[in-house]
Amino acid sequence: MKRLLLISLISIALLSSCENSDNNKKEAAKQDSTISESTTKEKTYVKVMSYKDFVKNVWDFETNTDEFVFKGSRPCVVDFYATWCGPCKTIAPILEKLAQEYDGKVDFYKVDTDKEQKLGMILKIQYLPTVLFAKDDVQPEKSVGAKDEAYFRSQINKMLGE
Repeated sequence: MKRLLLISLISIALLSSCENSDNNKKEAAKQDSTISESTTKEKTYVKVMSYKDFVKNVWDFETNTDEFVFKGSRPCVVDFYATWCGPCKTIAPILEKLAQEYDGKVDFYKVDTDKEQKLGMILKIQYLPTVLFAKDDVQPEKSVGAKDEAYFRSQINKMLGE
């Protein structure tokens, strides 16, 4: 009898946590669309990037499959994120601030891994946020997890040779 009661309680807890997870994702998507609407009025320095944009502006891995060949005209920072990811939301304003500060010196992009799943799979993006630092024909560096402004600034300055 006690086992049956315990199993029932565990089942209810699991079902409600899955439901909460779905509700959280729906709420995050709603908030993200609200944020997107409000930020379209303001100038943003971090550009949204698609699969095609990445191939055109960062690395055409379809043509250069064996080695990294940088396509950009200046160093870039690419933030791989998801709208439901808490740590991604933490670093977004930091990257926006740095994008404004380094405007004209470094290009800043963001890729929604839920919308660009193929790109995430090809680049082996397994954890979010993942930030890619790319320049010239040097192998890009990846940073996984939320970091502070000082870390991102040091990586950017390193790319710029400062």
